[in-house]
Amino acid sequence: MAASTLSEAARAAAESLTLESAPDLEQNDSESNNLKDSASDLPSFPPLNLILMNPPPDPIVLATEPEPAHVEEDRIEMDLLEESAPEDQIVGIEDEEPLAGIELVEDLTVGVDVALLGPVERVKETSNIWDTHASDELPAEIGQANPSSGESALIMETEVLIDPKQPYRILVENELDVLLSACTLIGKNQRVICYMPCGTPPLSFYKQLIEGVTGIPVYFAERMNAAKRDAAYKHSLQNNGSVVLMPSTLSSEVILEGDNSWVIHIGWPPSREKYLSQVRGHQAKNNVIVAYSGDLEWYPSHAPLMDLTQDWPKYGASFIASVNALRHSFDSTLADIPDEVKEKVYADWIQSHGVYGPRYVKSWDSTMLVLQANHYLLYVLKYRCKDSDSDNTERILLPEVSPGFVAQNLLESAVHTGALLVKYHDSGLNHISSLARPEIKPATPAIMDSTEVNTSPAGTSTSGLPGQLSSGDRVRKQNTASRAETRSEKIDFKLTPGHTYFTIDEEFDAIPLMCYISEKYDKTVCFLEGQGSLRHYQKLFSKITQTTSVVIAPEATNSDQANNEAALRFVNSSIPAILLLTYSTTNLPTLLRENRVGCCIYWGFHLPLKQAKKHRDQLVCSSTTMIISKAQQSELKRQSGDIIEHPGARALVDLGPKSLLWPMRNNTVSVLMTEETTAKGLYVNRIYGLGTVSRAERSAEEVIRMANRYSAKVLLRGVLEDGSENFPPVAGRLPIPRTVVERFSLQPAVSVGLVSIG
Repeated sequence: MAASTLSEAARAAAESLTLESAPDLEQNDSESNNLKDSASDLPSFPPLNLILMNPPPDPIVLATEPEPAHVEEDRIEMDLLEESAPEDQIVGIEDEEPLAGIELVEDLTVGVDVALLGPVERVKETSNIWDTHASDELPAEIGQANPSSGESALIMETEVLIDPKQPYRILVENELDVLLSACTLIGKNQRVICYMPCGTPPLSFYKQLIEGVTGIPVYFAERMNAAKRDAAYKHSLQNNGSVVLMPSTLSSEVILEGDNSWVIHIGWPPSREKYLSQVRGHQAKNNVIVAYSGDLEWYPSHAPLMDLTQDWPKYGASFIASVNALRHSFDSTLADIPDEVKEKVYADWIQSHGVYGPRYVKSWDSTMLVLQANHYLLYVLKYRCKDSDSDNTERILLPEVSPGFVAQNLLESAVHTGALLVKYHDSGLNHISSLARPEIKPATPAIMDSTEVNTSPAGTSTSGLPGQLSSGDRVRKQNTASRAETRSEKIDFKLTPGHTYFTIDEEFDAIPLMCYISEKYDKTVCFLEGQGSLRHYQKLFSKITQTTSVVIAPEATNSDQANNEAALRFVNSSIPAILLLTYSTTNLPTLLRENRVGCCIYWGFHLPLKQAKKHRDQLVCSSTTMIISKAQQSELKRQSGDIIEHPGARALVDLGPKSLLWPMRNNTVSVLMTEETTAKGLYVNRIYGLGTVSRAERSAEEVIRMANRYSAKVLLRGVLEDGSENFPPVAGRLPIPRTVVERFSLQPAVSVGLVSIG
């Protein structure tokens, strides 16, 4: 079905962490048959939402996100700094869906189930690597040559140079040396957290690379909630000589102690705030950013981070000698990693640098974005997949992506110029076999001659487009439609007066659909369910719509005065405004009768038809629409004949690539990934609504099951069995306060593991 479009995108967001198992831990037989080693598990779907890892800008309504990065000081005051950056639950890191082949073991120390994997079989067997790896002879925090060789300072002097409250940076002049330099920093007696510039799927590639070069076990977690994830990290970092990989948009509560503790950021972090949160939280002795000097202008975060960090004091002749000593091992290991593993990095790189990604580069159009991704894959990762259908054995065929991936990331013009290949048939990476084929055809296949790969400077060469393009300037000239402009190529949404409804196949679509419709009107009233939920929905709507509208909700619940005050702000707003009220409100503010409203939208867990009809005489509204499920549709048709399906409903909520709802869906997923507190507030309020019924009428287990389905399908927080395949959860189940458990007698649901207290 076309509906699998988001599945491929959201799966990338919902791809969660894969940790290596400790051999001495006992296997959990109940789940081990459904698990597998992530290093060999190739995703069949494109990452929708690395988007997914991009928190939108601050909205008009104040949010809990930090303000844009600004430089406060040159040193991190870890003991004093108040960091308000959210705990990003990325790229589907929290999904608890089991994976085949992973051993589930019970860590008695932390008292939770921890999914761990043992180190994968070495890509390249490294013998005596520590004879040449500099970090074996020097203290763990150095990673340089043997002091006896005269290439480094005395140990006592070295230790003085490292200030645990000062973050450092290493800027390399060759892009190829970023990963190599990071490997050089990693010593066999160290405990290291590496923040990677990607989502979770590519971590299996970086795991193989770092393990092969350093000989040190590397771990990353997959498909577990935050508590289990941190417990697994803590367990794997108990011993010296261990490395944990984490996406740079994720935060963890693991504290590192000791002189041999390291936090290494590979590439520029997404923001200054996120970096401070990570470094302050881990409290490691050594904090180093390793980045390429040639991409300084790409990422807005570089300026405040340059002011915050200092040059790594050990970066000198001896460190460079250590880098060169590892180069042969690095190149050999990189060459031995299969191309299909490297392909995991490709789609993720495009998405993370795309319009919805945390590393978005505004100066690139879609073609330049893809050309940069091609360069990274070929030049940095040494991708060498040959074109088996060509007589030219030197031709390298770049990976193909699905039409859905193209639509989600606004890459149509990159396909037109031939920079990006699209797979329309068969199954494979980033492919949706049943997806409707968009009206885009590649002008020239994205094929490169292997003799040209290493001579192409990033951002300028397009030698991979033979006979089509010869330079970055020509690409920009031919690429007349930018990613933002491609939206106009799709069918426009027409405003429809009267009483209409939208039937949604996916419950997730309710919030992005309300936000999308609201943006079409100057004044919109959204009638929702649950007095206590309005403030939480206000925060979500504000972030999803960003600065296009001001979102207003009453300051107090069940208060006519609060409703009137909110309505006053609403009608007096000089910019487009959205007013949130509960659909159970009996007497609407009189201001809504005296001032015309563009649209009224109703959405609830029960069909809000009765309330909508009551409100007709209390509103002057041009258009009224309800968002309903398929089950509610038959009930609506039985009870009302004057409410028709909106003419644009099917095209708008379609899951195919041409749906106008995709940008709003992507924004919604991105916001939900970062707004754990808001999601928890809505989850708890849903339990309040369900729990008011007596336990004789609705058991504790049923209350939580219903709330869990709402959380997984609408808020994308939960387990896959409660959620949707098209919009899978991006994070694990949310805990609830003990007071809620006691108030609604929910202990039986806690006992059977349907919910946790926290």
